[in-house]
Amino acid sequence: MSRASKNTLILVAILVSNFFNLAFAANATDRVSFNMSWLPQGSMAGMVVADRKGFFKEAGIELSLVRGFGGIRTANELDQSLFEFGYIDPMAIVLNRANGGHTRLIAALNASWPAALCFLTEHHTVKLPADLSGMTIGGGQNSTMQALVPVWLKMNHVDPSKVKMMQLDPAIVVGSLVEGQIDAAECWFGNSLPLFEKRAAEAKVKLAWIKYADFGLDMYGSGIATTDKMIAEKPDLVRRFVQAALSGYRYASEHQDEATEIMLARFGVLDRTITRAQIAETAVLLGNAKEIGQMDANKIAHTLDYVRASD
Repeated sequence: MSRASKNTLILVAILVSNFFNLAFAANATDRVSFNMSWLPQGSMAGMVVADRKGFFKEAGIELSLVRGFGGIRTANELDQSLFEFGYIDPMAIVLNRANGGHTRLIAALNASWPAALCFLTEHHTVKLPADLSGMTIGGGQNSTMQALVPVWLKMNHVDPSKVKMMQLDPAIVVGSLVEGQIDAAECWFGNSLPLFEKRAAEAKVKLAWIKYADFGLDMYGSGIATTDKMIAEKPDLVRRFVQAALSGYRYASEHQDEATEIMLARFGVLDRTITRAQIAETAVLLGNAKEIGQMDANKIAHTLDYVRASD
């Protein structure tokens, strides 16, 4: 074989090798983990639907869902690079950064703050924040309630020292309210509210609530968060992840019955009625379907104001 022929074969081999390398790179899958901030529930339907319908696969992502232990802990663990993305509320993000962390909210999934204070009408009548004076309120150990409620009370001209707040194991918050061990409990739309409603119905007591958002708390709820490092080093992955996730939430919002079945198929221990209610509430919290994930600068500024007031 002539030298020219050998050179031609070598060149062809190099081109073929480069072609397959490029093809492999184009089809390479990024493995990422997402912390749900708590146990699997209807608020996570968008993520599970995006995975089941192939939205993440189309984006070149292999998704792993991780259970969490509350927003504050999730934010801190995200900052420690224990996973790539998480479901975290703005208060937890700001508190993390105020303590030297580097987490960042990149897409709002709750267009309004989804929390409320639930109570039993047999024991209390709460129409205004002032009606909470003298009451004992329970919330999860890693909830932002401890920082948020005093600020919210002051905004509504209520002395925070008149309201006792207790940090409880999240697993006993619902039971503590229904059994009368506390006067009110922090409950979340798209999350724990259907659990409260179910337990109250079983105990034959009537549940009601007062929403923070109805009394001046104009801020976003939980959304997708990551770290400054991820954004700087893998911006394309961050964009692909957010786009796939938001597609999943839109689909779940528009196909709630199907989303419920997908959740039950993935997590067989879930209660159908509760999961369906959580998905419906999450759809309301998402707001305008065309604007899912977007954030308004003024609303973010309000969030920062609340955090500064809590210092």
